[in-house]
Amino acid sequence: MEILPKVKETLKKLKEKGYLLIVITNQPVIARGLIGEKGIKELNKYINLKLDDLIDKFYVCPHHPHANLKEYRKQCDCRKPLPGMILHGAKEFDIDLNQSYVIGDRISDIIAGKKAGCKTILLETDYSHKKIIGEGFEEIEPDFIVKFLKDCLKII
Repeated sequence: MEILPKVKETLKKLKEKGYLLIVITNQPVIARGLIGEKGIKELNKYINLKLDDLIDKFYVCPHHPHANLKEYRKQCDCRKPLPGMILHGAKEFDIDLNQSYVIGDRISDIIAGKKAGCKTILLETDYSHKKIIGEGFEEIEPDFIVKFLKDCLKII
């Protein structure tokens, strides 16, 4: 596990601006049986330790419509690109989504953020512009595109 350069510093600056930092993540490895929910919780705890406990909460979707494990094989509202985890976090933390940002490196992050009413920032990667095929979502454009997480500080 490696934390990329400037990530911790950027997250710290966002916290100093008063933002909650919430991770919303699909984890199909659970649905495939490659790791359990407990293992993901431990991994997230480790990540947060490496980030000096800057993350306020991790929300994890373990489901996948084609899961190997039957208990995780379902359509749910928490799996991005649906906004279920974002809406749950907004309710739990009393967050104004119109004043919130979803920062992600996949188009599914942007779709979920838009559907929740957030501003969206796409981190450019080799796979960030791939379209979601066959899921019935129209093409949605991010509000902003950045090369590095630290570039978000110019926007937020």
